[in-house]
Amino acid sequence: MSKADYVRGEASRNTTFDHHCHWPGCTKSVPPAMWGCKAHWMRLPLFLRREIWATYRPGQEISKTPSAAYIEAAKDVEAWIIKNVPPLERGMKFDL
Repeated sequence: MSKADYVRGEASRNTTFDHHCHWPGCTKSVPPAMWGCKAHWMRLPLFLRREIWATYRPGQEISKTPSAAYIEAAKDVEAWIIKNVPPLERGMKFDL
């Protein structure tokens, strides 16, 4: 089974999940095998989506043991969001 088939299968099979989009501030529920909701996934540049995809290992969301490479890719995504997305667009709120 391909990685894409695995993720599609998990998404269709798992309709109740306690997992949310990894975009800062987003609370949309997504299947655990997915990084985030479609809107935020597509907002990432292609090179970062490819990096997440290349380092994702099917089943890591079950074992809770992502690879060091996947964690590094997730950190790259976080750094890109902080650098390129204004705070209010990335879901961060300020206390006044």
